[in-house]
Amino acid sequence: MNGSGHHMRSLQDYLRILRRRKRAVWIPVAAALAIAGFLYLQAKPRYVAEVVIALDVRRVQILPADAVVSPLPQDSPVLRTELDVIASRTMAERVAGILEHKGYAPADIAPPLAETFRQRIERWIGDGWDAIAGSASPEPPAAPSDAGNGPPKRDVIDRLLDNLQVSNDGRSYTIFISYTAEDPEFAAVAANAFGEAYLSYQASVQSEATRQASEWLGAKLDDLRQRLEVSEAAAERFRRDAGLIESDGTTLETQRINALNIELVQARSSRADAEARLDTARALSQSEGGLDNFAQVLGSATIQALRAEQAKLERSLSELQDTGTVKSSQLPSLESQLTSLKQQIATEVQRVLKSLDNELDVARRKESALQAAFQEAEADLTNTSDARVQLNQLEREATADRTIYETYLNRYKQTIEQEGYAVREARMVSEAEPPSVPASPKVIPYAGLGLLAGLGFGLGLALLRENLDDRVRSPEDLEKAVGVPVIDLVPRIQKGRRPTPVSAFVLDQPRSAFSEAIRTLRSTLQLAPATRRAQVLMFTSVHAGEGKTSLAVSLARSAARAGLRTLVVDADLRKPAIAAQFGSPTTRREPEAVGGMEALDEAIQIDPRSQAHFIAPAPSGESLDCILAGGSLREALSKLRKRYDFIILDTAPASTSADAAQMGALADATILVVRWGRTNRADVATSVRQLAFRGVTVSGVILNDVPAGQQTRYEASSLPIAAWPSEIDQPPPPDLRGKSIGLVKEA
Repeated sequence: MNGSGHHMRSLQDYLRILRRRKRAVWIPVAAALAIAGFLYLQAKPRYVAEVVIALDVRRVQILPADAVVSPLPQDSPVLRTELDVIASRTMAERVAGILEHKGYAPADIAPPLAETFRQRIERWIGDGWDAIAGSASPEPPAAPSDAGNGPPKRDVIDRLLDNLQVSNDGRSYTIFISYTAEDPEFAAVAANAFGEAYLSYQASVQSEATRQASEWLGAKLDDLRQRLEVSEAAAERFRRDAGLIESDGTTLETQRINALNIELVQARSSRADAEARLDTARALSQSEGGLDNFAQVLGSATIQALRAEQAKLERSLSELQDTGTVKSSQLPSLESQLTSLKQQIATEVQRVLKSLDNELDVARRKESALQAAFQEAEADLTNTSDARVQLNQLEREATADRTIYETYLNRYKQTIEQEGYAVREARMVSEAEPPSVPASPKVIPYAGLGLLAGLGFGLGLALLRENLDDRVRSPEDLEKAVGVPVIDLVPRIQKGRRPTPVSAFVLDQPRSAFSEAIRTLRSTLQLAPATRRAQVLMFTSVHAGEGKTSLAVSLARSAARAGLRTLVVDADLRKPAIAAQFGSPTTRREPEAVGGMEALDEAIQIDPRSQAHFIAPAPSGESLDCILAGGSLREALSKLRKRYDFIILDTAPASTSADAAQMGALADATILVVRWGRTNRADVATSVRQLAFRGVTVSGVILNDVPAGQQTRYEASSLPIAAWPSEIDQPPPPDLRGKSIGLVKEA
């Protein structure tokens, strides 16, 4: 790649490229828009109908038990799953059935695809298409199809899914079902069919799940019932064989032990009571009359009768003693009776004590018997403990089987109650209506796509042409390529207005853009740091035909008209062209013979139109090295510096001759002329490097022959405005040819 391609382009560079290559951009854009318009006109209108379905976040709880199918969790993954269910082939198959039930044939659901672009051309042109297609092989005839059978079911489902769009806004539980069709009525019917199919699917899922659960639970209950019967029979049979028959929930052995325990406790209580009574009676019997108040004594009727009789006899004796009849005959009899009664009472008391002792003995015997029976029952219960453990295991198994059976039985009854009742977890918020306005084609998308495609192709084409084109077309690219500033842009003169020679245009059209560019160049040379002190300027170019001679002469004439003493020296000894530009013949003297002042005066010619001076030697085959070695040219330039304000050296092209580098050593500044749209940037960079290698620094580059308007189009660098007096109102300078000798002599 050339040197210009190694730098990074900026946005302004791309904008300049687009302005420069605008035709390469706008032609593809216009073609793409035309194609987009054609496709838009050929596209069939398509209508979109939409159904809105909302998932219910509230549940209708009619039955107390939970449903077989759990409610849908209200989260994003579940909602995404429901969207996939609606867009599934199974749902499309349901919709196909609904549409067929409503009278739509498969051919109506999946009509034949639109004909291709080539088929349209064939239909429009007819038989003339074969001549246009040339050697293209004819398409085989389509196989006859049975119109009555219609498209296969798979094609119907594919067409339904292709025209379906299911979406959610991501912020709600609302599902939007859109269907696209060429018929607005069918679009609405198909969208509603998808909504109905989805709601029906939800109800069928619950109903089918409930039915399957009922069937499975019924079969499971039969198996559980058999297991329960077997486990209960095994436990009962083992209980009967082991003698562990229960009554009221406890075994007979346990009941016996419980009863013996109760009787033993009662016997021990009775024995303790008997011992307490006996001990109390014996303690009271140790004192006189202590047993009189004992409960058993008081409760004895015999003792009470004897005590009543005793009391009567004691009253009788007391009465006799009170009357003083001590020696009465009744007194001994009464005392004998009283003594007999006391003996009888004592005998009865002893009999009471004897009965208490007997009761205690009976209580002790009963307690011993009950204790023995209790110990025997405990031994029998210990002997049946192993059997009891096994029985408990069998009973636990039977209880577990019973619990499982009852759980399944309850769930089975709940499921039976749910059969025939299904709660839909979604509802249709808005049904689809036949749209009145087609959704496609739209002008903006077609135009936008055409514009984007055209811009993409045009921009690519423009950049491709720009990268492949290495010719100088921009001052910025030229400066980046060679590292030398562009000091002026000289516009192209239209062919109809181009004079012969070109340098005459600055005199014929002083107010033209070309003349203004020459004045700008003159001002730039005066103000630019690299050329402001330059009195001798060398003009060279990369190749022949760049227009350096015309620019040098035009600059000289402009400077001369502005009142500057200007001299142009034709330093191209092989192909001198200065004389032709001034319309004058070449000098007869050889270049090496102009060292003296008289020879200079004879060699200098004057342009009658601008009073600019010039030296136009005749063509010579002698090398410039010989002339420089002789010193005549160097000496001549030294003398001319004293006579002229401005000296221009027009040399041969830098790429074809070494004269430019040798002459550049005599000049104060070197100007390189490059022709717009003709010279390659690589050639310019090579010429600048060659001159620099020989010690000649290019002070500036003039971009010549720029088409009209290119200065502003490429946004050229701001150049200084002409500061020198305009030559329009200035009189031509006086003829210096007759005064040259005097000036030199005075000097």
